[in-house]
Amino acid sequence: MEELAVVGKSVTRIDAEEKVTGQTVYGYDLVLPGMLYGKALFSTRPHAIIKRINTEKAKNYPGVHAVITGADAPWIHGETIKDTPFLAQGKVRYVGEPIAAVAAVDEDTAQAAVALIEVEYEDLPAYFSPEEASKPGARAIHEDYPKYHKADFIVTSPLPNVCEHFKLRTGDVEQGLRKSDLVLEQRYRVPAIQHAAMEPHSAHAMVDDSGKLTVWVPNDAPFRVRTETAEALGLPPEKIRYINPYQGGGFGSKGGLKVERIAIALAYHTKGRPVRVKFNRQETFVSTSTRHGAIVRIKSGVKSDGTLVAREITIYWDAGAYSEKSATVCIRGSLPSPGPYRIPHVKVDGYAVYTNKPVAGAFRGYGIPQAAWACEQHMDDLAKRLHMDPLEFRLKNIFVDGDITYWGEELHNVGLKETLLRATEAIGWGKTEKLDPKGFKIGKGFACISKPTRTPTTSNASVLVDGQGKVTILAGTVEIGQGCSTMLSQVAAEELGVPIENTRMHPLDTDVIPFDSSTTSSRSTFHMGNAVRHAAIHAREQLAQMASGILQAPEEHLRFSDGKVFLKKDPHHAITLGEVIRTQLGPDGVVRGNGSYTYELGKDVDPQTGHSDHASAFYMYATQAAEVAVDEETGRVRLLRVVAAHDVGKAINPLNCVAQVEGGLAMGIGAALHEELVVDNQGRVRNPSFLDYHLVTSLDVPEMKTIIVECPAPDGPYGAKGLGEPGLAPTPAAIGNAVANALGIRIYDLPLTPERVYWAIQAATD
Repeated sequence: MEELAVVGKSVTRIDAEEKVTGQTVYGYDLVLPGMLYGKALFSTRPHAIIKRINTEKAKNYPGVHAVITGADAPWIHGETIKDTPFLAQGKVRYVGEPIAAVAAVDEDTAQAAVALIEVEYEDLPAYFSPEEASKPGARAIHEDYPKYHKADFIVTSPLPNVCEHFKLRTGDVEQGLRKSDLVLEQRYRVPAIQHAAMEPHSAHAMVDDSGKLTVWVPNDAPFRVRTETAEALGLPPEKIRYINPYQGGGFGSKGGLKVERIAIALAYHTKGRPVRVKFNRQETFVSTSTRHGAIVRIKSGVKSDGTLVAREITIYWDAGAYSEKSATVCIRGSLPSPGPYRIPHVKVDGYAVYTNKPVAGAFRGYGIPQAAWACEQHMDDLAKRLHMDPLEFRLKNIFVDGDITYWGEELHNVGLKETLLRATEAIGWGKTEKLDPKGFKIGKGFACISKPTRTPTTSNASVLVDGQGKVTILAGTVEIGQGCSTMLSQVAAEELGVPIENTRMHPLDTDVIPFDSSTTSSRSTFHMGNAVRHAAIHAREQLAQMASGILQAPEEHLRFSDGKVFLKKDPHHAITLGEVIRTQLGPDGVVRGNGSYTYELGKDVDPQTGHSDHASAFYMYATQAAEVAVDEETGRVRLLRVVAAHDVGKAINPLNCVAQVEGGLAMGIGAALHEELVVDNQGRVRNPSFLDYHLVTSLDVPEMKTIIVECPAPDGPYGAKGLGEPGLAPTPAAIGNAVANALGIRIYDLPLTPERVYWAIQAATD
């Protein structure tokens, strides 16, 4: 195989200059001619019947163009369960649910009019724990759940308020536990946290004279949200257009219909004028989506030599008031929850449960961080009781090539063992460090994960080469800060033999760009990378056919490099790509290459057993290790260093890979030590801003080391696969294990705040 010219190199990001010089226009910055400004009224009750809404004062306020309620926007949406109104209809289910909206000449006028809307409620019982909400006898939060339209894979439950029940059944767990030498059962808790993207949520919408709806919004899945919108409004998809400005971070929050639905509802009442709805930070915190809080119960059986025999897991996923992504988070998070280990007897029950809290949705890791927090700490506790080294214990049971998973899939190209060995070696596992002179307790810990990607999905792309030899890539992958534009440009440049500076990404517009499933689930490098590669090859084949006649040589004797086509045996006999096109197609000629990629599954996940012979296009493997210093007097945990080893298949841009992992590490550190969305017993979020919600800062981030492991995925572009989510997923568990190693006591609930650690120390010494 010839050496790659662009792929595998740490090139500068193609959008770097535009962003650092402030030229980039993000969705929150966008101003459209003649636009109106929208504001929403939000529920102040967690669960209540709306007895009356009076909007007359708001409608008569000077400068107001439209005032709407649920009666004016009678639409219901949902990706897998259609349960969510554009505006509350008849009742509210959480504090922060949008009830009414106003469009006015400016934001101040819109906000003043919102304050004039009067709402009368009749309170209903509210539930803030998924365990409590699913107990027999609990009142239904969604009385019409049995009537809701649901995706075919949804599994219902006789338990109250359960919107999805995932089941995995392998072997005989009870028999396995009986045959085990040691049985351990523990309970873990992971709170809801916020995505905290730098850019809050916003959307612009307009309905033109023909009835076509156009939405300008930074959304990570424009084609999927177009479908969701079309189904809700009863329109054909071609009557809906989504245009994506740049997105200032999302981490899963900017998908589906959130602020979009308010802008769309208003646009139908503003007589052809565009309307903008911008959420402030508090509204973004409460009224968009959060990460799922989870309660995880694990019971494991193991032989005295460390062989895992049986594992039973029950997970309660806190869906919040509406299902959003909860069904698929429940499935994709629960499936690998027993960990990346050989276990003959497995039973998993995952319950996604409605509560009267803010809606939970997709979040970087898609359920894996919650499960890993429980499973990886549980593994360390098992090793401790067996008097085994945690590394030795994992190496005895970890997935390797050729293993059959507990869901029935044979694994290949598994780089997990290498990530485990390299991360633990880099942290100095097994080596005793000198005690901190201040008397801190020093500890080390690590955790590993395996993560699937959403499968099956499809990506389409086109690559255009013009008469100047410039390359334009049409791809539906959304640049959310992860560097996809650069990665895709590298792929196109590699196949066409052009300098990367000669490539550009076309702005994302569903009327122009070929279909892509979504920019989620770490799927873009694998799926869209393949699609762009195929499109570039298609364009190159056309160019080779044209150049063959010009150079009077067979196509197989031609080579592409540095923006030229030349004879392999005579590099001086060359012609530029632009000249090829101008000669054959004229000065305005364009060569278009098209490509598509769909990874076909074998048997999909069985809804009753959880089994599949091919549940994912590829699996991501990672190990994180941490060293901490814990102050016993205050409970403060100080990170000394963290190491991350990731199997990326093939690093298309190594520098970008490191940046992705480091960003994930920082998010994981925040989730481990600081972050929790606090909801009181009235359903109110008590810390909905950066003043009270503690994000990780530069002072919290220690020395970080990233180790790139390349275990090529045969179906990936050049062997590459995804890596965006694993940087976060095992980090809290690794830190939790390090704290336990330092103190000799286990803390089962996140986050590891000084207060929680202090009281755990006090309880252990009483």
